[in-house]
Amino acid sequence: MSLKDYQSEVLDRYEAFLHAWRAQAEANPGTRQASRLAFEQCTQANFGFRIPYHAPEALAADDVPVVCLRVPTGGGKTVIGGHAIARAKRALPLGERSLTVWLVPTDAIRTQTLRVLKTPGELLYRELRTLFGEVAVLDIDEALAVPPSVLDGHDTIIVATMQAFKQADTERLAVYRANGALMEHFRGIEGSGWSLVEALALRRPFIVVDEAHNQGSELAFDTLARLAPSAVLELTATPDRLHQPSNVLVSISASTLQSEDMIKLPVDMAVHPDWRIALREAIAQLGALQREADAECVATGEVLRPIMLLQAERQQKDNPDAMTVDRVRAALIDEFGIPAAQIARSATGVDELVDVDAAALRFVITSDKLREGWDWPAAYVLMSFRGSSTQMALEQVLGRVLRMPQVTRKQHEALNRAYAFAVSSNIAEVAATLRDGLVQAGFERQDINDLVRTVMPQADGAEDLLRQNASVSLSLPMAGDAVVLPDFSQMPDATRKRIEGKLDISPETGSMTLRGQWKPAEQKALQDAFAGTTAAAGLERAFNRLAAPVELPVQTPSERGEAFSLPLLAWSQGDWLVDLGDAPPLEGTLALGEIDPLLDEAAYPRELETLQRRRLQMNDAGRLHLDPLEKLDVQMGLFGVRDTASVEDLLWTLEQHLSAADLEPDELSAWLSGVLRHLQEARGFSIDELAYRRPRLREALGERIAAARRMGHRQRFLDLLGDETQMSADARLQCVFKSGRYAWDSLYNGFITLPKHFFPQIGNLKSQGEEFECADFIANRLDGVRDWVRNIERKHGAFSLPTSKQRFYPDFLLRMQDGRMLVVEYKGAHLYNDPDQVEKRRIGALWARRAGKGFGFVMPKQKEWSAIQQALDDMRA
Repeated sequence: MSLKDYQSEVLDRYEAFLHAWRAQAEANPGTRQASRLAFEQCTQANFGFRIPYHAPEALAADDVPVVCLRVPTGGGKTVIGGHAIARAKRALPLGERSLTVWLVPTDAIRTQTLRVLKTPGELLYRELRTLFGEVAVLDIDEALAVPPSVLDGHDTIIVATMQAFKQADTERLAVYRANGALMEHFRGIEGSGWSLVEALALRRPFIVVDEAHNQGSELAFDTLARLAPSAVLELTATPDRLHQPSNVLVSISASTLQSEDMIKLPVDMAVHPDWRIALREAIAQLGALQREADAECVATGEVLRPIMLLQAERQQKDNPDAMTVDRVRAALIDEFGIPAAQIARSATGVDELVDVDAAALRFVITSDKLREGWDWPAAYVLMSFRGSSTQMALEQVLGRVLRMPQVTRKQHEALNRAYAFAVSSNIAEVAATLRDGLVQAGFERQDINDLVRTVMPQADGAEDLLRQNASVSLSLPMAGDAVVLPDFSQMPDATRKRIEGKLDISPETGSMTLRGQWKPAEQKALQDAFAGTTAAAGLERAFNRLAAPVELPVQTPSERGEAFSLPLLAWSQGDWLVDLGDAPPLEGTLALGEIDPLLDEAAYPRELETLQRRRLQMNDAGRLHLDPLEKLDVQMGLFGVRDTASVEDLLWTLEQHLSAADLEPDELSAWLSGVLRHLQEARGFSIDELAYRRPRLREALGERIAAARRMGHRQRFLDLLGDETQMSADARLQCVFKSGRYAWDSLYNGFITLPKHFFPQIGNLKSQGEEFECADFIANRLDGVRDWVRNIERKHGAFSLPTSKQRFYPDFLLRMQDGRMLVVEYKGAHLYNDPDQVEKRRIGALWARRAGKGFGFVMPKQKEWSAIQQALDDMRA
């Protein structure tokens, strides 16, 4: 699979949530609290605090789990959605053949989604068939006549717009009307006039809601409830925060996408009031980029032809000289000599992108937005003739210049960022508009101050520029281990609307960001919304900071183009060098003969399956009523007569799902035969029962194999540590931090300044607690520090060391003025002597020995900051 690290982590966390939901539902039957308990449990693990769960009223009665994965523009939401189907099938599970209803906001996005799912050669087409084998992808017209054999024989995805299902008067839509073509789905069920919605509801579909921020309304959730979903997954860049809040389970930051080469950042911005000068500079920038692209081709072989997006003005009665789409095209041709073949227009009444020659195209002109579904990562330069464009209009084009071609960082730095030019005399206004556009593209307000850089600042307006773009972030208050959100229910609508325009709430980062000028009445209204919490002092400091004089920022080492490097712990054999965690001796075949094949009641409980006895009856409206009595681990749709199962078929299915590179096929087959023999002969299961419950059986066997795999890896790793002569830590294999190579989930927003950080941002550091106190000691009290890095766990490009279980990511990396490098991993006293922490200290000491003079590792405990100073003194000695 070609998933990026962050995409795999998003999917792992979603699957973990579904497992937690299922466990809570089984442990607390009938309470309808599984979604809330699982969400709070998982947000505690993901973010370090619990976030309140908001159950959509229409789905609350059945406790359907509804969560959101927040992925900004360019992050690959569609790919994540496709893989999420496989994760849901594995975790819920959805049955041997899953049914997914994939809902999108517009017909253009529906067409694009169908294309990537159905077209051979498309990435998601290949990956879905790797995950499932045969996949049936249907549009709504095909679904209206789908026979049961398709749904029974394939994993099926039905792609439709929400509008195809969303209507208060359901009789107006084809999906709710009686449909004789679907009668076979209801064999054995009394009644007549069955509809597609009822046929889908029988099978409890998994629902993916793409671009969920465009769907949110009570009617949308009423619509989903009619489909009797097993789970609902929202995918969006901009979740609803205040009105009908999305349950954000995972949130991906701009820095994560940048560090994984998904997007171009930062955006370099320049403005001029004369459109001819601004356009001339934009064209010059495009030419410079083409020269960089030619050099990149020589160095790497990648062919790249940068293009420019031009955002024209609308036709205006009071401004006959407005730079409309046609006038911009004429200016490119007449004043700058651009060949007409290099220009395409995409606006109302004209769409020249349909048959465009990709090899010739260099300029695309639009007005408010480009044709939906158009995606051209080679777009590098945005030229806007509308300096005060609306947020939404700007986001439509700004998002198109952010995607990185080939999802690969370029050797020439100019090709790793995007460029924006605008016709305006107010650089601060344009910078604010660009930043608002990035928020609309799904980036956190707290993150974007460093993502738009002014490359032609006005010297006498620098302070005004900073003032107009000033913002302050602070932590949301806590109640125990749960984050507290503001209560706007008693606030007048007019006041609320004014505040919402200057306030961004981000529950998953535990922060809120205030910007602009706040009147005393607005300040009091926000403080009242947090009444009864600890927010008052932080809000007061935030308002004071917004009103205080703005200081010009000092460039950090990363902004000056410097690098911060640490050697990795490596395994060597001659000239061959690999990370110790990937050393060939760690690979090995798993001996299944040594794994117990006997599944007892604890490993594979024997439960009554009640799904087949689910009641079906007509409600007062003459429609099918489904009484929710089913068990949680079986998909709907088993009302027909199933073929008699065979041992051979079950064995083949289990082998297909459990096979792996470290398992010998013949040994796996023999081991599985022993498993089935024991379950049949010793525990009395029939083969039909086992086939019916095969998802749970597959899960139990997978857990047992995974446990044995972990044990084998641990032993091989410990054996490998016995010979240090094959290990090294030097400049041949390094972790290198530099601009664009630092990913985080949330930013430090405390009021205590922490200077000397290598990057302008400090990631994943709370404003209180022992880790913060350690950072404060390093930044403000430790002598001789040149710079330091807050190392982020499980992020691409972060520094890590392998252990027998998994990699660990030390908390802080220090570089001293004299060149010494110290790695600091802080642990509270209650964990210090845990076996895993003892092993980390052993590995850290090994790394320091192999790195040699000038390198050290220390694990202070219980605020013993003197241990850091002592470690530095020992290195000097």
